[in-house]
Amino acid sequence: MATTSSTKPTRSTRPTAKASSSSKASSSSSSRSRTPAKARPTPPRAPRAPRAPRTSAELDRLIARHVDQWARDGLVERTGWKGSPLLRTPLPVGPDVEFRPERVDRVLRFFLLLRQLIGRHAGRRFVLLDWQVRYLVAPVFGLVDKASGRRIIRTVWFEIPRKNGKSTLCSGLALYLFTGDGEAGAQVYTAAGDRGQAGIVFGPCRDMALGSPPLVRRLGAGIRRHYLENPHSGGILRALSSDGARQHGLNVHGAIIDEVHVHKNPDLVDALETGTGSREQPLVIFITTADEGRDGSIYSTKREYLEGIVSGTIVDRTFYGAVFGADATAPGFDPFALESLRAANPGAGFTVLEDYLVAKAEEARQSPSQLNRYLRLHLNIRTKQSVRWLPLDRWDAGAACTLEELEARFAGRPAYGGLDLSSTTDFTAFAFLCQLADDAGTPVEGYAAHVLTWIPEERADELERKTGVPLSQWREAGWLRYTEGNVVDYEQVRADIRDEEARLGCTLVEVGYDPWNAAETVNELQNEGRTMVPLRQGYASLSSPSKELERLVMGSTLEAPLLLHAGNPVLRWMADAVEVTQDPAGNIKPTKPDRRKSSKRIDGIAALVNALARAMLRPPPKRARRVAGF
Repeated sequence: MATTSSTKPTRSTRPTAKASSSSKASSSSSSRSRTPAKARPTPPRAPRAPRAPRTSAELDRLIARHVDQWARDGLVERTGWKGSPLLRTPLPVGPDVEFRPERVDRVLRFFLLLRQLIGRHAGRRFVLLDWQVRYLVAPVFGLVDKASGRRIIRTVWFEIPRKNGKSTLCSGLALYLFTGDGEAGAQVYTAAGDRGQAGIVFGPCRDMALGSPPLVRRLGAGIRRHYLENPHSGGILRALSSDGARQHGLNVHGAIIDEVHVHKNPDLVDALETGTGSREQPLVIFITTADEGRDGSIYSTKREYLEGIVSGTIVDRTFYGAVFGADATAPGFDPFALESLRAANPGAGFTVLEDYLVAKAEEARQSPSQLNRYLRLHLNIRTKQSVRWLPLDRWDAGAACTLEELEARFAGRPAYGGLDLSSTTDFTAFAFLCQLADDAGTPVEGYAAHVLTWIPEERADELERKTGVPLSQWREAGWLRYTEGNVVDYEQVRADIRDEEARLGCTLVEVGYDPWNAAETVNELQNEGRTMVPLRQGYASLSSPSKELERLVMGSTLEAPLLLHAGNPVLRWMADAVEVTQDPAGNIKPTKPDRRKSSKRIDGIAALVNALARAMLRPPPKRARRVAGF
């Protein structure tokens, strides 16, 4: 076979050594072509980097997988909670965003240096729960800017029902920001509406630091009673209250703002948020339960901002929020069901016992004034300030006697009065109240309530149209009284009180009254020899008698009513209309509607509460129970 004959030498026809060598190589190559060559091994490919999550949902699933792994490693405690936050802002994603699990791992291991302080977990290592990591710690500390490595999330809104461990969790986070976040001279503050509430977060910070040997070695004498100081970096951790006017000039690396709904003004929040400007990756954490639906509050402003991000009308990837709570709009929603409590409380069975939640649900079921408080604190449902108070089915149990039978109970008995004056052009009411007694005259549990109501005669038709109730019929039946003219005649009111006391045969011991607009009438009644006691219409004066009225109504049955009123239709209408407001301490008081806008009136109930305020101060009855009947 020819190999090189076709190749012409350039200078000689005689093949050169190089050509000969080439010919041999060609021959050899041709020979190899006839036998299969041994395949050269392909080098292994480098593992392809996992594709970065493109959506918030993908990123959440990635975080969930890491949480599962941390749980297997003993860094996270599984709870078995299968729910999800009621509201959650989208997680930031994009080519410049990176999730770094080692950042989260650092936080989890820091918490293991701390010890739980209270309850059945006291003394145990602080192992974070899976939902705390997935919905707070991992997104906040693990999501960073790929180029700079700095945290993306700078503001956190974490809203959750009471008793889910939020204050203790934030105490641990405050310590981490103070000592473990790598920030030189870190200034970290725990803030609340008052000094006591701020101390609820700071106190565990101090106690956890004292209970952690590594932190004791690091901070040494810097663990003080009212603040912590890092002697190595010059950092400080301390509590602040809402005197924001004196807090400007702060250089904030971290802030924990607890129970946002009780902050009365934005000064402290503004001071903390504007104090982060010189820090590379500051973090402000708001942690709270729902508020009472007040417009314009700090809570309302921040919550609306979060809802704007959730809906997509606002874009701010530095703001992250998660709201845990029950969905009151869900079909068939039952606020007292255990399923609703479990859905709203991810810490159920761990940070809060289910027995406690069930007991609170039953308490709210039995006490309407506690319903809003229960919805807000244990289901994290925003509520309006006022709530319907007295169920008519319970109220109507007190109608199980005639007016004559009711009036007969006052004969020869001491009675207490309650006066609620109108603005002269509307309803005025006076309540006679006496302790119930058995056939032997021995006081027993419960009261008889006889309430008089007046309106100006010339305004009767207008008020009937405005209120939509049959005032003229009530007057004909003797339940409502008119005074001459277009304003209430207080002289007639005083005369009617005197005549009614005489007719009933009772003795008015004291009269409680709302001092607003009452000076002249009160002076005249005092001149008649009556003991008049002013009752400021605030929580301090009205909460106890309001709760007593609620107890009497809710405890009444047809067989044994605790508040007899003979079915007074004027009083029943007002009982159906009355609402109560509640302060953060759980005190309640009736809310008077705006007479210019509302058709509702509660004057008779207000007079009854005023009378109860005085009657409750009497010695308790010798017998606490009554047999059925009157």
